[in-house]
Amino acid sequence: MKIKFCGAARTVTGSCYYLESDRFKVVVDAGAFQGSYDTEKLNREPFPFDPSSLDAIFLTHAHFDHCGRIPMLVKLGFKGRIFSTQPTRDLARIVLLDAARLQKEDYDRWLARAKDEKDSGENPSEDGSLYAKREPLYSEEDVEAAISLFEVYPYGTSVNLHNGLEFRFRDAGHILGSSMIEMWTTTDSGRERKIVFSGDLGQPGARIVKDPDLVREADYVICESTYGNRLHKNKDETVLELLSILKTAQEQGGNVLIPSFAIERTQEILYEINLFVENNLLNEMPVYLDSPMASKATTVFRQYPTFYDEDARRLLDKGDDPFNFKGFNITTSAEDSKRLITKNGIVIIAGSGMCTGGRIIHHIKNNISKSSTHMVFVGYQVEGTLGRKIVDGDKRIKIFGEGLDVNAQIHTLGGFSAHGDQRDLRYWLRSFGHSPKEIFITHGDEETSIGFASNIEQELKIQTQVPKLNEEFELK
Repeated sequence: MKIKFCGAARTVTGSCYYLESDRFKVVVDAGAFQGSYDTEKLNREPFPFDPSSLDAIFLTHAHFDHCGRIPMLVKLGFKGRIFSTQPTRDLARIVLLDAARLQKEDYDRWLARAKDEKDSGENPSEDGSLYAKREPLYSEEDVEAAISLFEVYPYGTSVNLHNGLEFRFRDAGHILGSSMIEMWTTTDSGRERKIVFSGDLGQPGARIVKDPDLVREADYVICESTYGNRLHKNKDETVLELLSILKTAQEQGGNVLIPSFAIERTQEILYEINLFVENNLLNEMPVYLDSPMASKATTVFRQYPTFYDEDARRLLDKGDDPFNFKGFNITTSAEDSKRLITKNGIVIIAGSGMCTGGRIIHHIKNNISKSSTHMVFVGYQVEGTLGRKIVDGDKRIKIFGEGLDVNAQIHTLGGFSAHGDQRDLRYWLRSFGHSPKEIFITHGDEETSIGFASNIEQELKIQTQVPKLNEEFELK
């Protein structure tokens, strides 16, 4: 049996792992590449396998870098089964429909510009090649076709697909419905292997989702390494730091911008601010959720309280909605979003989480040159993104072609990350003991992945690989 690493190989995005045996062909995740222009061009490259020949897709969770290319597989002929948990299916539908809509809007704007600027270098070429480079990767119809193929299963239920493949979802503690996957494969000769995919592993002690499960044995392990080179701050310290930032901004009359991923990070920030307000630690500071996708995702969160950790369930039992509080507002239109330009002393939570698009871009443009502005990053920033440039300390940025000085106060709160840090990842891998024959380190920047792999190999004395893009390995 072979495994090919078709994404998230020495990079954080584009998760996609192809497994082929004499009895089946499947992929785990089919995520989009995100970051620089050169990175995102990979989304238009052909898959290194035939989508129409796949038997199944296993989806670990609904983040775009894990599900973003599933509709492309369907568009290219995939007609098999897609396995996930129920919250993952519902959240993936929101994420993918939003992506399809944004792609169409971008393409329509480009067509309009090309028509108005016939003499510019951006004109569509006679052979239509520029059209192909700009046209949407998929449509809303492709998304709905993909969603119709989903089959949902709870955590802990073993499912035998009767083609030499059995799987079980375990809680990854990353976002609502996120999974690690235990997979048992049997060859025609009757020999069995167990492969475990970590998906994205969360931090223990998260406020809403449960802690990641531990798995006791495997022959092969595919483990993410997003924060394999660092340790997060203590969660309580992080929460107090957020409170301090909010109170300082309130005293200064400045705005707080929080670029936040629509799924999990937004809900966790709302959860903490709700506690600040409920305990009279923060008063009369309006909070605006300026993200239609995050609003829809929050509705899905409300539908699945059985997936919550004990803290969040206790709030619900007391009759408290953890995602609503005095001073909380949801913008429902672009016009509502534009009206925030005139306001001061407010908190704006908006996407995208890495500042690559969405409404947060307009708020950054209007606020980042003010010294009273506080900008709070609560998630990983991929290399090449605007968010990464700001976090790395660039003093001047460009938005919509306009140069802007970065005078805002920049804060990075790693304790809110939905990813476990180096200590958490090592603890999870130690749970296997010495059973794995081989460990593959993925989903991390190249230097991070290589360094983490070296540490794991020394600690566990198990052969550890850091695959390159489209590199293939035999699972003996």
